[in-house]
Amino acid sequence: MAKLLLTAPGSRVPHHRPVTPQCPVECLLTVLGLRCFNPLARAYDATFAEPRTVGDVLGLHERGQLRQIRGIGPRRVLEIEAALVLAGLDLARHQRPRAGRPARPGASPPAQDLPENRCP
Repeated sequence: MAKLLLTAPGSRVPHHRPVTPQCPVECLLTVLGLRCFNPLARAYDATFAEPRTVGDVLGLHERGQLRQIRGIGPRRVLEIEAALVLAGLDLARHQRPRAGRPARPGASPPAQDLPENRCP
């Protein structure tokens, strides 16, 4: 039996510029396969709302909540991490501090929300 793969609303990638945290989650379609994107974008059986922006996905990653989504296991989490890095995002800024370790000293502050950093 063939599986039906769903795509983002409108089935198009919003732009071809660098992906930023302000971009809609559909911008990850440039770097993430549909078998991983669909469960992520719809947050199947999760106790939280669907991520609307790439920043929401970064937040789920930071809080360790990606695995709470049905269809996203350890391999898909690695795929999402790789996609975020390929999109040009700095996961080091969005990592949870590990137990017993302080946050990285000298970490740069998040980029300002400038018009050129926003997704159209």
